[in-house]
Amino acid sequence: MALELKWGIAGVGMITHDFLTAMGTLPSDQHRAVAIAGKDPDRVHRLASLHNIATEYEGYELLAHDNSVDIVFVSVLNLQHYDITKLMLENGKHVLCEKPMGMTYKQTKSLVELARDKKVFLLEGMWSRFFPAYDALDKHISAGGLGDIYHVNIQFGVEINDIERNLMKDLGGGAVLDLGVYMLQFLQFVYKEAPTDIMCTGHISKTGVDESVSCALKYKDGRTATISGHTRATLTNRAEITGTKGTIAMEYFWCPTVLHISAANITEWTLPKGKFRFHFHNSAGLSYQIQDCWDCIKAGLLESPKMTLDESILIAKLSDTIRAQLGVLDDAL
Repeated sequence: MALELKWGIAGVGMITHDFLTAMGTLPSDQHRAVAIAGKDPDRVHRLASLHNIATEYEGYELLAHDNSVDIVFVSVLNLQHYDITKLMLENGKHVLCEKPMGMTYKQTKSLVELARDKKVFLLEGMWSRFFPAYDALDKHISAGGLGDIYHVNIQFGVEINDIERNLMKDLGGGAVLDLGVYMLQFLQFVYKEAPTDIMCTGHISKTGVDESVSCALKYKDGRTATISGHTRATLTNRAEITGTKGTIAMEYFWCPTVLHISAANITEWTLPKGKFRFHFHNSAGLSYQIQDCWDCIKAGLLESPKMTLDESILIAKLSDTIRAQLGVLDDAL
């Protein structure tokens, strides 16, 4: 008997539309959005009508108590992720929360402990990890295709400084939480351990938000990494991994559809076609993480092997360290 996951949606932004459109490319007997909640009833109704969602809620309490909902996708503003995810977990819902799951290490660790205590599935929506290109890259590295890896260099810069949620500190904005976490997850994916030292610098906007960040990271056994994020300029937006047997560059590393292992070994994946137009680059790839939720829950898992909760805690801790060095977080642990 097939498992049908009944999804509740918390949030009505553009990513929610893309998420629902991506879900529409998956088997309808496995995924169904049954309820949607938000603070703006008009936006809730528009999305509900467009995506054929039967139940609409103003606010999130009623969604948390809706017994027809199995799992909730939390896609509110960064600053609200913790409170809404906590509300859903406390009411026994599985949760897929947009990154960052918490604004700090303390918040993220608290949510993980709550999910484990309640014995419900929890996943931070680090959608990068679920693209087939990541699986292929992991196999190549594990097979020794790059030899011993000694350096990773990542640039991620997009001109998003005019978007309100990135401008305002009280909305959870900033380069580290919006862009930096993607670079940190990639480093963790390659090195599979925490750095031993981090040195960072960057610029803070007049509103107190980090608008750029550059870091040098030191790992054990002579390994290093550099990352640069910017919200005012478009950078190369790729990750380069250098080992004793060569270098691999992954374009659009946070949502890649191509892997260039060599000139003679190039693999490309075609994203599914959605019923509606997507707002963001390669958003159809959200379907990969949606399907992973189904795979894990059907198998009785409470977290995804591709993006573990311990990794979410580590990335949050590293984010705290970086933001503290930039001067936008006072009490990093």
